[in-house]
Amino acid sequence: MPGPRATTPNHTVPLIWYARCPTLTATGLVANRGVFQREFLRENVNLVSVRETNTPSVRQGHLDHTLPNLVREADAATALWAYGQNARSRLLAIGKTWHAVTIVARPRGHVAGLRDLIGRRLSLPREAGTFSPASARALRAWETVLSAAHVPLQDIEFAPVVADHPSVPFGDIARREVEALLSGHTDVAVLFGAKGLELARSAHLHVVRRFEAREIQASPQLSGLVELRALTVDHPLLDGSPEVVTRITGNLLKAAPWASAFPKEALRQVAVEGKVEEADAADAYGGLIAEGARLGLEPERRDEIAALSQWLKTRHLVPDDIDLGAWERPEVLEAARQGLKAVA
Repeated sequence: MPGPRATTPNHTVPLIWYARCPTLTATGLVANRGVFQREFLRENVNLVSVRETNTPSVRQGHLDHTLPNLVREADAATALWAYGQNARSRLLAIGKTWHAVTIVARPRGHVAGLRDLIGRRLSLPREAGTFSPASARALRAWETVLSAAHVPLQDIEFAPVVADHPSVPFGDIARREVEALLSGHTDVAVLFGAKGLELARSAHLHVVRRFEAREIQASPQLSGLVELRALTVDHPLLDGSPEVVTRITGNLLKAAPWASAFPKEALRQVAVEGKVEEADAADAYGGLIAEGARLGLEPERRDEIAALSQWLKTRHLVPDDIDLGAWERPEVLEAARQGLKAVA
């Protein structure tokens, strides 16, 4: 028999914000099925998606984690930067997204393979604001691709592609990169996931090299193409209502087994999140949706976050003295797992 449900203390604030990437996340798989609403149906707790507002302060606050009562599952680089800025967040778990990464060039652009990147202008998006998540992701991907192709950094040129502030709703950076490519401002671009496959096809771009999801998963050399996600929480919310945060985390832990049990529905949900066709989502994720929805704090995942942190330090994007140990709150994940076992 299920044990008694923990009650929400009176001091819990009634509004909790949640945010996630517009691709594969445990939060997306859970939120789109109304799980959060059912979890707190009889309590004075309302979970609201950051996507439901255009208020600039809310959109900015979810990036730098200054938004009160925030639970965020999104790119780990931004999470590390935000923690380095104000130390307001706490890390609950780490996710890993494997999806196709496509290197594209103009048709008849004379870029047949990765060795032809030598002497080319590589697209590097740059969003307005203090920190550009798209720039960090693209730069890390380019460094990985160039290393795999044995092309020295000094043999290429990065061409900046200006984009909107990352807090702008559904900013479509990839489209700007395609426009820059077709106009001749850049020679080669890197496109990510299902949206990248769709844009490459619709713009009739030449695919120089496509790294498949399972190829990326299997190769340590391609670790820079894995998108690390950080599940973080506003620490005053965690300190004031730990049982609420634990229950939210417990529901997110259910996403991976649900996706494994219902793969077709999971694929449909991911396609809706990314605003892409299901066929493109299926091609992009290569059957790794359930694995990508899994959250944890195993040593391997912690090592990957530490490596990302070091990469950001060398580019002066996070402080040299950032303390990852103080950031982590592993007891929340353990309590969430124990709670799931108790009601199983």
